[in-house]
Amino acid sequence: MSTHKPRGYSVNDFMSWNERNELVLQPKFQRRDVWTPKAKSHLIDTILRGLPIPIIFIRQDINTIRHQTVREVVDGQQRLRSVLDFSQDKFPVMKSQNPTFGNLRFSEIPAEAQRQFLNYEFSVVILEDAGDRVVLDIFARLNTYAQKLTDQELLNAAFYGQFKQTAYEIGLQNLEFWRSNGVLTDRQIVRMGEAELVSELLVMMLEGLQHRRARVKESYAQYDDNFPEEARIRKEFTAVIDTIAIAFDGNLKGTLFSRRLLFSSLFGAFYHVMYGIKNTPELHPGKHGRLSSKEAKQAGTALVQLEEQYRRVPPPQRLQKFIDACKGGGSNDRDQRITRVQTIAQTIMAFLT
Repeated sequence: MSTHKPRGYSVNDFMSWNERNELVLQPKFQRRDVWTPKAKSHLIDTILRGLPIPIIFIRQDINTIRHQTVREVVDGQQRLRSVLDFSQDKFPVMKSQNPTFGNLRFSEIPAEAQRQFLNYEFSVVILEDAGDRVVLDIFARLNTYAQKLTDQELLNAAFYGQFKQTAYEIGLQNLEFWRSNGVLTDRQIVRMGEAELVSELLVMMLEGLQHRRARVKESYAQYDDNFPEEARIRKEFTAVIDTIAIAFDGNLKGTLFSRRLLFSSLFGAFYHVMYGIKNTPELHPGKHGRLSSKEAKQAGTALVQLEEQYRRVPPPQRLQKFIDACKGGGSNDRDQRITRVQTIAQTIMAFLT
């Protein structure tokens, strides 16, 4: 069998095929149209930004009686249906996803944006004269190498709203921080590790310390249409990351606190010191306010000393509960998260008083 190399076809090509009844969007082996309005809008936003989307597979045959090429969409039906519906003004782009063209339909966006949309090229694999058995065999082979989706990848597929956009944008904005400080590996980032980490930290900022994954999915759903605290969350998140960077002066990597588990607690501790974590009465009062560069560096010195004591053999007895909370097993348990954040926050505040 020859190699099926992707070809480029524009949105306008698909519109023309559809108008001439040469495009079959739902052949017998395709699923029904199940995309939500948010999912459709997200795709249109992707195209308007000129970003790539996954390859589309089409089975192509020639009707010798009608002298017509017939193209059956094997994979990509919902993407193409969304594009065709948008071109026919059936729905607008959501403002939460695209502030520039938000609430506008195709005919309402500027002429240049319309041209760019119509010229956008899909990467398409054409399966010529392929029977059902061949098509099914191809996808069975493709699925053989598919990895099981992580929890975060499942969230990514299910939600398209403001909370998701905020978490993903913050994660990407701090990509160099995650890498240079050893908080996340490139492999973890490829599997959306930065989005997962930021999502958990946002839930902590909004609702307090909980079990590691508690309320994450609920927050994606709750703030999908409207995220009123977005501006505050973005501002405070940036302030905490900047403070941590100053505190460790670029030397976070390789420390106890660069481990993802401990980094989450480090972030939580600084957040509590600066702004106060809600709904967690077990923590000693925080909300000191934003730290000056001098205070941040003092906090960094205190945390270096904490790590030295942590690694001492035997360690101080007063740190035993903290050490136990840093180990595996119940390390994601709420009580252990509180212990970690409390110990780190108290260490920081001791140098600020």
